[in-house]
Amino acid sequence: MKKGLLVIVIGLTLLSLASAQAKPLIGFAHVSMNNPYYLAMEKAAKDTAAARGADIVILNAEEDISKQISDIESLFVKGIKGLIVNSVTEYGTMPVIKRAKAMGIPVVAIDRNLYGDYLAYVGIDQWRAGELQGEYITKTLLPKGGNIVLIIGDPGDSASIGRGNGMLSILDKPENKGKYKILGTYKASYNQMLGMQKMEEAIAAFGDKIDLVYCANDSMALGAQAALANAKMTKVMICGVDGQKEAYVEIMKGGPYKSTVINNSWDITQIAVNVLMDYITKKVEPKDRNVITGTILVTKDNVKTYYKQDSVF
Repeated sequence: MKKGLLVIVIGLTLLSLASAQAKPLIGFAHVSMNNPYYLAMEKAAKDTAAARGADIVILNAEEDISKQISDIESLFVKGIKGLIVNSVTEYGTMPVIKRAKAMGIPVVAIDRNLYGDYLAYVGIDQWRAGELQGEYITKTLLPKGGNIVLIIGDPGDSASIGRGNGMLSILDKPENKGKYKILGTYKASYNQMLGMQKMEEAIAAFGDKIDLVYCANDSMALGAQAALANAKMTKVMICGVDGQKEAYVEIMKGGPYKSTVINNSWDITQIAVNVLMDYITKKVEPKDRNVITGTILVTKDNVKTYYKQDSVF
C-alpha cells in the first residue's frame, strides 16, 4: 500500500514538474501570407516566440474573415495563453475578441487595428503614413496638381483605410482643392502580381493621363512599376508604403519609384510577441495601449540611412 502511495506521489510530482516546465502556447491569426511583408512577420513571430520560451501556432486567414474567425476559435481549442491578431477587417473579429476576453486570453492587435478589448495595438500610425505621402506628393512630386491612380489592399481593412484616406485628406485641403484627380481605385490585396495586373487595367483605361500611382504597400507598387515599364510609361511616378528593401533599391536608382513609408514588419512583430509574453509571464502591461513604431517617410534624400542589404524584408 505504501509503495502504491509512493508511486502516486511520484507520478503527481512528475506531472506537476512537467506542467510547470511546459512552454506557454500562443496563437497568431494572420490575415494572409501572400507577400514578403506578411512572410517576414511569420518568421519574426516564430523566432521571437522561441527566444521567449513559447510555442506558437500561426494560421493564415487568406483574407477571409469567416476563416479567420474559425482560425481563432480553433486556437482557443488548442489552449492558447495569448493571441496576436492581424485582422482581416477592423470589426469582423469583434465576436471572437470578446470571447477571448471572457476566457482571460490577452489579445495583441498587429499591423491593423481591431475593435474590442485588447491588450495593445502594435504598428505604425496608418493615417499618418498616408498624410506623409500626401504631403510629399502635393509639395514635391506634383506641386501643380495632377492625375493619380490608387491601388489599395482591401477597402475594408484599417491599414488600407488609413493609408488611403490619410493621403486623400491632404489632397482635400483648401490649398489643394481641385488640383488633383483620382482617375481610379483598384484593389490588389497587397500582392505584387495583382498590383501589376491592376496597373495594366489602369493603363488600358487612362493611358497617358496618369501622372502618379499611389499604392497601399510596396509589393503592389513594385508590381505597378513593372506594368508601367512594360508599357514604356517610365515617367509615371510611384509611391508605396512599408519600407520593403526592394522599394529602397528602386528609390536609390532615382527612377519613377519616389517614396515609401517605414513599416518594419520584423520590428512590429517582435514587439507584439514581447508585449504578449510580458503579460503572460509577468502580468506586465504596456505603458501605452497604442504602441506606435516609427512612421517615417523615405525618399531619395534619406533612403541610404534605412536600406540594409541583408534585412529580411
